[in-house]
Amino acid sequence: MRTSTTAGIAGIAMAATTLLVVATSTASGDPVSSSSAYGASVGGTPGQPAVASDGTSTQTGGGALPAQLGPLASGGVLEVSAGDDAASAAVTNLTLGSALAQLPPEVKDGIANLNQVCTGLGQAGQANQVLTPINDAINQIPGLGTVVEVPTVEAAQAFCNQLVDTDILDLATVGTLKTQCTDQTGTVTLSDVKVLGAPQPVLAGEIAPETQLLPPELAAVAKITLNHQVPDGENFTVEGLRLEVGGQLVAVLASATCGGPQAEPVVQQAPTKPNKGPKQAPKPTPVKTSAPVTG
Repeated sequence: MRTSTTAGIAGIAMAATTLLVVATSTASGDPVSSSSAYGASVGGTPGQPAVASDGTSTQTGGGALPAQLGPLASGGVLEVSAGDDAASAAVTNLTLGSALAQLPPEVKDGIANLNQVCTGLGQAGQANQVLTPINDAINQIPGLGTVVEVPTVEAAQAFCNQLVDTDILDLATVGTLKTQCTDQTGTVTLSDVKVLGAPQPVLAGEIAPETQLLPPELAAVAKITLNHQVPDGENFTVEGLRLEVGGQLVAVLASATCGGPQAEPVVQQAPTKPNKGPKQAPKPTPVKTSAPVTG
């Protein structure tokens, strides 16, 4: 898909990524299908690193997330593979949206207030003097209360420790994001997910199609869609992650496409003459000779 980006994103260009490609043959004589995969596409540019297969061999490649994504997405090691009607793409150690300047004022003000509450955490004595102000401050930040729960003093301590480490300034972090397709089916698997600094164990394992990673309150700032599936005739594409900023698509990560069967080659046969039955032997040609006369 080719999608324009906001003015601040339109100038992003994909950096060249070194690929390591390996080919392994499949069984000869079996029907084969094409496939392809890529690691990251920015602003509708062709995805890189990318591999494609006609189904007769498996192509693999790898690289790093392009630095040009800047605060939108950083870190990340990319691996891609494409073979006979099967493809995969994976990214590890991914950080999304670490630019605080892109957050709306109410979010930034709420984070500043939450920092102050966490700073005074050690001075509070009773549990209610700890939990009530922290949860109130969390609920003042749009979307944060839907993903963060602080039920105990220990949980409050852990959350504030993460806040001091500025994890909350990241929209999300993902340990592993892997996309796979086979024929007309696809899966996206996640591990070690945090949203606004809060661990999300419910987002571990296989993810349902069109899952939203961020709370809806942050949709005006950023929208992160997981497991976006696109059927197109005999082709079937699974996008692991789609990142939108200000309503514009700015990046797709870990995309895999499985295709239909390759056309069988047409074998041209020489035309055959109609069968006219067994060939008749030619008539013998008489030979005239003179017989000797005896007396």
